[in-house]
Amino acid sequence: MSTLRSEEQHHEIPAPAVVLGAAGLIPFLLLTGAWLTGNVLPSTVARGALIAYSIAILSFMGAVHWGLAMNATPGDQPWRRYFVSVIPALAATATAFVEGGLQFVWLAVCFLGLLVYDLFAVRRGEAPRWYPRLRWPLTLTVCACLGAAALRAA
Repeated sequence: MSTLRSEEQHHEIPAPAVVLGAAGLIPFLLLTGAWLTGNVLPSTVARGALIAYSIAILSFMGAVHWGLAMNATPGDQPWRRYFVSVIPALAATATAFVEGGLQFVWLAVCFLGLLVYDLFAVRRGEAPRWYPRLRWPLTLTVCACLGAAALRAA
């Protein structure tokens, strides 16, 4: 079952997605580095900024599925697709109820959970075939940063 238009089913990752996706890692890397080393920013500022940025990006990644659902053909399970698209924002907000280094663990689990759903969406033809090749390295880098932050917070 394919719900994407045929021109969106190509195999090449669009250059803007590669460039902007990689650029989106810069704050993760810089803020994690700043917090781990204690240089440049006070540790509380770097820690808070890393959490805030993680929450924003996780919410953004969920919104990708809202956009894909808007592009779906009528009757293509719209409730599931729209519902799932808001879960990352809700899960990200739940970070406020987690303490210490577990905040970073929780966020990493959320990013990994969304990756699993992304792979499911690709298999169902609801996301472009190139999407996993973009998401894997981005998600692994984000999770490595969050893992390092969790170890620092422990």
